[in-house]
Formats: sequence, structure tokens, C-alpha cells
Amino acid sequence: MFALSLIGWSLAGRAERPGLPIFDTHVHYSQDAWSIFDPSAVAAKLEQANVPRALVSSTPDDGTLMLHRHDAERFQPVLRPYRAGADLSGWYRDRQVPVYLAKRLESGIYRGIGEFHLADDSAAETPEIRRLVELAMARQIMVHVHSGPGPVEALFAIEPKLTILWAHAGMSTPPAGVGALLDRYSRLSAELAFRDGDIAPAGRLDPAWRALFLRHPDRFMIGTDTYITERWAVYGELIDAHRRWLAALPPDVAEAIAYRNAVRLFGAGNRPDLQN
Repeated sequence: MFALSLIGWSLAGRAERPGLPIFDTHVHYSQDAWSIFDPSAVAAKLEQANVPRALVSSTPDDGTLMLHRHDAERFQPVLRPYRAGADLSGWYRDRQVPVYLAKRLESGIYRGIGEFHLADDSAAETPEIRRLVELAMARQIMVHVHSGPGPVEALFAIEPKLTILWAHAGMSTPPAGVGALLDRYSRLSAELAFRDGDIAPAGRLDPAWRALFLRHPDRFMIGTDTYITERWAVYGELIDAHRRWLAALPPDVAEAIAYRNAVRLFGAGNRPDLQN
């Protein structure tokens, strides 16, 4: 089902750079980072970590556009509803947010809407969220939602054909809960930013997570979530933390999670390292 070639792994199963290519589906380049890491520095970090392609969203959106202009093959834009940091609270009841999204989406460059936060089911049931879903469906793009299981279910209740990328696989949702939603919704995928400590506590792949990856090898992706500038300083280490637990999976499953699943949804562009 998946190609079996893995490059640059040691016989002991330890990932060594450049290692397995990674498609990073959760990157932010927000304003605090601009004066410390310019676009060329960010691109260099991804190059050094063997990350040929990434989904990037930012607050404000200018950061995303800066990276996309610098390297349109590597950085794929996703549009955040947050025009400024203050929007994080109550954005889903702000009537101007759908107007802002609709205007920005006219450019046609965005691969999704998000990452956005929904604290509970009621936050996913406002007219503004319904309009966001309409915009995503009209453009045939995904939504990247940071929430527990309830808002994911509420979004699918609005539109069963919506494509959802679940940030952090629910952050604290256990494997059984993640698996239950993946079983129920065929258009749901999950990225694993901040979950490496749960997936491989003390460096050993958790049996429940392993079983879930084997059951749904086509539904998981890698993310780093550079939500604060300090995480850019250790970007390579964040990627390597994922490579270590990926090395404990069958090669075809590891490749699927590392990049093939993201390529299927978002494309490889002109990156031959993602097309083998």
C-alpha cells in the first residue's frame, strides 16, 4: 500500500538527519518571530531538518504571506481567523471575521482555514462558524481545528462533507477517543504536534498509540506548532522527536504519517523528495 524505502535511518532505529522527509502540517510564523528569524532563516531551519513542505498559518496573516513569497513550494498558506492576538478570545462570535476570511480567500492561495480554537460545542454552533464552514466548502479546503472531540462532532454536524485536520489529535484526548472519531468520520485526519510525549513516553512507543497508527495509517500527520518564537530555536529537535517514534513503526506506516498522508491532501508541489 505504501512505499517501503526509508533513507538515512540507522540500524538501531534512531533517526539521523536528514532522515525521513517530513511534511509539517502545523507551523506558525507570527509577529514576535519576524525580527528574530527572517524568512530565509526559517526556510533554512526546515531545510536542515529535511522538511520539504509545511502548512503555515500566522497571527497576523502577513507572516504566512512572507514565508509563501520567500518559498512558495515549501510553505503552503493556511488562513487563520485571528487578525491579531486579541481575536483568539471570542472570534467565533465576531461578525467581521467571516468578512475578513472571505476577502482573503479570494486570492486562491490558501489550503485551509485555521488553526483556530474552539473551547466547547457551543462555540462551534454560531452563525460565524457556519459561514466559515460554507467558505471552506466553497473553496474545497480543509479546516484546522484546535479542540476536544465535541467541536469536531459539531462541525461535522454542520457539514458532513467537511475536511477537518484535528490539531494535536485533540491535545489531551487519549488514543481510544481519537480512534473513535476517526472510525466515525472518514474526512477527519489528525496532526500530532505536542503529542510525542504521549505517543512515546520515556522514548518507547505506547502500545495503544501504535495500535491506532496501524489501524488508521492514512489519517495521521506530523506537526510542530511553532506558536512561540522559542520553538523556532529548537525546530530541528522538535522534528527529530517525531522521527524517533516513527522509527518504531513499520516503514510503510512511518512514511505515511511522515509525509505521504499530507501529500495526498495538500500535494507535493515540485518537491521530488516527496514524490518517491
